[in-house]
Parts: sequence; C-alpha cells; structure tokens
Amino acid sequence: MILDKVYIITLNHSQENYNSILERLSKLELPYGTPYTIFEGVNGRELFSTQQGRLDYGIKFYDGWELNDSNKFWNRNVTAGEVGCSMSHIKVWEDAYTNKYNHILVLEDDFESNEPIDWECFSELTKYDYDIAYLGRILQKAHDNVYDSAIGMDSWVNPGYSYQTHSYTITKSGIVKLIETNVPTFKNNIIPLDEFLPSTYSVHPRKDIRDTFIQNMNAVAHIGNPITQFRNETNGGSMTAPIKGIDYD
Repeated sequence: MILDKVYIITLNHSQENYNSILERLSKLELPYGTPYTIFEGVNGRELFSTQQGRLDYGIKFYDGWELNDSNKFWNRNVTAGEVGCSMSHIKVWEDAYTNKYNHILVLEDDFESNEPIDWECFSELTKYDYDIAYLGRILQKAHDNVYDSAIGMDSWVNPGYSYQTHSYTITKSGIVKLIETNVPTFKNNIIPLDEFLPSTYSVHPRKDIRDTFIQNMNAVAHIGNPITQFRNETNGGSMTAPIKGIDYD
C-alpha cells in the first residue's frame, strides 16, 4: 500500500515525547519511504479560556448534546479536551484535502502497537470501495443493535458504532466527503469526535445525532485492532476527560 502522509497529532512538543513517538512509530514498520509529520493539535483548554478563541475557529457547540442518561459521556457537556480533539482532526482533514492526498494515516500521540502491522492486509481492500479504515477502536456493544458485519475478508469487517479515534486511515474519497459534506455542519454542532465519526458510517444510537450528520462514509475496521492507545479515561491520563475549573466548578 502507499500512504501519502502519516499525521501524528500531539500537544506535547517536548523532545522526550518526540523520541517516544518516533520509537513507537518505528514499531509499526510502515511501508518504506512513508512520510510523516508530528502535527500541532488544538489545545481545547486554551480554546475555552476565551470566547474569542472559539470564534477564531468558527465553531459552535451542539446545543442538545447533554442528556439525563446513564451513559456518562452523554450526561455531561462536551469537554474542553473533546473540543480540542475534534478540532485537531478537522485540521488534519483540511490539510490532507488541501494537499489532495489519496491516502493518509492519522494517529494520536498515545498510539501503541505491540507488534508490527502486516500492511499487506490492505491488499484485500484493493477492489473494495471504502473511505475510512480503523486500525483500533472499541465497539459499543452496550447499545441495542450495535454489531460488526462480515464482508467476506480475513482482516476486515464493516464496523458498528465504535469509540476511539487514535488510529485510522482515510482515502481521498473519505477526505472529500468529510470536508465537503459533514465538516461544515460539524463545526457548527461540535460534539466529541468519538461520536461524530461513527455518525457518518453507522446508525448512531441517538436519533438527534443521526438527523444532524450525513451517513455517507464507507467504513472498514481491522478485526485485530492492531493499534491500541495508552491514554483514556479508564487507564488514566485522558486528554478529553472533564477538568475542574474549566469543564465544571
């Protein structure tokens, strides 16, 4: 396979973090000659510090996001970290769109792989019409009618509603669909990226979200989830969890 660019999103520009990123990137054993960039993410905490910051990015929050619901991610406002994450990925898509890339890999800086990926697995997709390919995610089985669908391949399935955005590839068609159809709406209805992306390729459990975004992305997911992440609300160190003094008093 050929990747035009690997984007690694980070807010931490210390040499120690760069060294860690490059060490873990080498373990992925990317196709020879694949270029990469350590990409400047959007710091949601700074974005929340002033209203002007939000205006500079031209964004608005989705008014109806918070629900009285048992799902903890739905019964709170969108956090500063979640906004920063969403805007960081949008910046990547916009950059790839401007450069007219055909295929990119997007990584968040907490990506991790215990063994090299067999990139030849993408050869199964040569004649398959897909826009986004997940290399790591968590299927949200707690919801009704959420499941993966077999597509007759050894390495790939059509994913159901899934969380995590730390590792995925997007083709040119996917980049164009995102930028030209859903991103303008997304910027005016900011929600967590974990919720936005599945709303573009699966039946989102929330009707209000299904009605807000266009389901036009053809998604596949690697059955082995070869790339994991080491930061989240369960493991600790999450960059999107609520912050006292910013997201709540």
